[in-house]
Amino acid sequence: MFIILICRYVKKRSFNIYSSLRILHLSDYALPDWRIEKSAISALNRNYQVFFAGLPSNTSNSIFSKVYEINWTPRARRGFPYYWYCVKKQLKKIVREARPDIVHAHNVFSAKMVSEIDIPFVYDDHEYWPSYVRRQIESYNSSLEQSGGNNVSPRRIMQKTILSLLNYRFLKLGLKWEKQLVSSTPALTVSESIATELRQLGNTSKVFITPNFPMKNEIKDIQPPKFHKELTSVYAGMEPKNNAKIAHRNMEGFVDIFNRYDDVGTLTMIGIEEPAYNTPSSSNPTNPRIAYKGYLPRHMMYHEMQNSSIGIVPFRKHWSHKYISPNKAYEYAHAGLVVLCTSSLVPIKNILRDYCLTFEHYDDMISQLRDSRDNMEKIYKKRIGVYQFAKENLLWENFEQNIFDAYRAA
Repeated sequence: MFIILICRYVKKRSFNIYSSLRILHLSDYALPDWRIEKSAISALNRNYQVFFAGLPSNTSNSIFSKVYEINWTPRARRGFPYYWYCVKKQLKKIVREARPDIVHAHNVFSAKMVSEIDIPFVYDDHEYWPSYVRRQIESYNSSLEQSGGNNVSPRRIMQKTILSLLNYRFLKLGLKWEKQLVSSTPALTVSESIATELRQLGNTSKVFITPNFPMKNEIKDIQPPKFHKELTSVYAGMEPKNNAKIAHRNMEGFVDIFNRYDDVGTLTMIGIEEPAYNTPSSSNPTNPRIAYKGYLPRHMMYHEMQNSSIGIVPFRKHWSHKYISPNKAYEYAHAGLVVLCTSSLVPIKNILRDYCLTFEHYDDMISQLRDSRDNMEKIYKKRIGVYQFAKENLLWENFEQNIFDAYRAA
């Protein structure tokens, strides 16, 4: 009888501990990060307590009970012992103060760091790390070639050689860490294609998927789409910093399509400011077929999207697209837009199915736009369909249980 009572107490006690879970979200980036914040909101809805530790941020945040700062440095990310130790020292102090029951570690550096501390954690792989690093190296080498030309100085050659060696070390270290992590702790990620890679890499079944879909609260006020007589397309995105060219997001020549052809409809650009030369007083007057809206709050973004019939993900084909699932495609869907993207973005096509039109190259995109312009009734029916499909299927809440299943597995 005494043993039975003890067992009941232990069972009840473990439940109480879980029902008042303290979760530390750890990142080597700063807030805002909508994936981190959505995970935290899901925990708050279960009355758990959430904390954040990462790079300093200039934005205020009311989601977390407390936000801690960690001075991540490039050398720490590259695993140099002294700098790695400095970050670990900061993390240990935060863990002692926050007393988390579990750490939700975002991306490979944070997960590797917390793996060296005796505390349960899950590894949230926002993007397949080996793919990310290969792209970074490609972009860096491409920028060197473009800036060097035929007259590359000996110093530039030496710089390129040293950085290539560091990048190679960076890639090898990350591959090693990722395999260690998925082999030893539950992992979360954004798409089935990445999850498949991680399961094979770690020889594990403890990989859980939480796609970057919108939350119910974001899309609750979006009304059903209205019929448009004329074709209008929209692109939502951000301009790369310092005019950097990013290979997997290459959209060179995209805007020119709407400058050159008057039979492909109009284009609205959200998140991008109008170029300086596109002012009425300049020698290149504003093209009335292209409207630049700049940054918009999320509720206004959805409202603006609904003025269009097609949402475009215009990135040219790239080998890494099988690991990428851009949020904008699912935001388009919730706004009641047919999605048009390159065929290499397999995750989008797999999720949206018949509500997604694909192209092989920009000439093919032009043909798709012309065909859509001539079949606006057909496009409208697809818009109604994708709107309903998104409301029922493309919701963060449909997958948030996977986060807590991962916590339990840890």
